[in-house]
This record gives sequence, structure tokens and C-alpha cells, in this order.
Amino acid sequence: MFTFFSILLVLLAINGLLLIFSVNGAMDRFKKPVQKFKETPVAKLLSNEYAEAEYKKAV
Repeated sequence: MFTFFSILLVLLAINGLLLIFSVNGAMDRFKKPVQKFKETPVAKLLSNEYAEAEYKKAV
């Protein structure tokens, strides 16, 4: 019985330590600033640009 409780206590202590380190790591991630996307517009092809392109015939 004593062996069971000692193993249980050790496992609970390890679990508590891992929980504390996990929460501290998560807090550090929340404090970092969020990277914003670049606001430059993305070039889009229009339908008339497709018609002007030269295509090679597939063999």
C-alpha cells in the first residue's frame, strides 16, 4: 500500500511540474507580437492576359 501511494505521489509531482512548465511556455507565446501580413496587393491575371499569351501545342 505504501509503495502504491509513493509511486502515485511521484507521478502527481511530475505531472504538476510538467503542467507548470507548459503553462509558462504558453504565456510566452501569447506575449510575442503577432506578425502582420504584407499589405502589398497580389498581382492577378485578367482574362485578356490569358488570350495574349502564346501557348505551345502539346505533342
